[in-house]
Amino acid sequence: MRLLGILLAAAIFAGCFTEVGNAGDDRLLQAQFSVDYSQPVKVQPKRAAVQTSAIQTATILRFYLGVREAEFQLFDSATNQRAEYHLWKEDTAVLPVDFTGRDPSASLPDQKVSGIDPLAMRLECVLPVPNALSTETLNFGTFSDPGYIKGVIWDGRDSTAFLFALPSGELSLAYPKSVIQTWYTGTLYRCQFIFYANKWIAAADLSAAEEMLDVTGRKVILLDASHNPVAFAALTTAFSTAFNAPNVSLETRP
Repeated sequence: MRLLGILLAAAIFAGCFTEVGNAGDDRLLQAQFSVDYSQPVKVQPKRAAVQTSAIQTATILRFYLGVREAEFQLFDSATNQRAEYHLWKEDTAVLPVDFTGRDPSASLPDQKVSGIDPLAMRLECVLPVPNALSTETLNFGTFSDPGYIKGVIWDGRDSTAFLFALPSGELSLAYPKSVIQTWYTGTLYRCQFIFYANKWIAAADLSAAEEMLDVTGRKVILLDASHNPVAFAALTTAFSTAFNAPNVSLETRP
C-alpha cells in the first residue's frame, strides 16, 4: 500500500502542497532554480589599445524555462523492478520557472512525498519559442520575450547588453542517485537546478560581435540565426552543457 501511495501523484495547485504517500512519513521536496557566476574566462577586450587579457563575465537578467514534469525512479522490492512517479505534471500545462529568481511567481510549488529513496530523477522542460526581433523598435530595458536569455556581458573595459534566442525544443535534465543524495537533509529534498552563466558565455568570444543600438541608444548584441550567427551557433551548442545535470539531452525543433 505504501508503494501504491508513492506512485500516485496528485494534481498540482499553485500555492499548496501535493501529498504523495503516507502522511506519517512526509518529506518536503522543493525545487530551486539559480544562475551560478563562477568559472569566468580570459579574453581580449574589444577595441583595446593595448592587448591585455580581460575577464569576460555575464549577468543574466531574464531566463525562463517551462517545466512539463519531474520523473522520479525508485526500486519496487515486491516486483524486483524499477517503478516511477511523477511530480509537477499536468495534462496540458507547462509550469514556467525563472532561473534568475527575479520573478517569484515563476517557480514550482513545494511537494510532500512519503519517505522515499529515489534512484534517479529527470526534469522534463520545454524551451520557450522566441519571437522574431524588430531591430527598429527594440527596447532592451523593457524587452521581456521569454524565448530569449537577456543579459549583460562585461569584457573588462565596458559592458554590453545581449539577447540570445533559445533553441526551440525539449530539454531533459537527468540526475543520478549520487546527486539526489546531496539534496537531502533531514526531511527535506532541496532539488538544485543550476545554470552556469560564465561557463556558457565562454563558448563564444563576444568582444568582436556586431552590435546595434536600441531605441534608447543602448548597445545590444543580438544572438540568433540572423545576427552574429557564428557566436550564436557556439552558444547554442554550449547551452545544454551549462547545467549542473550530469546528463542533458536537447531535442530541437525546426
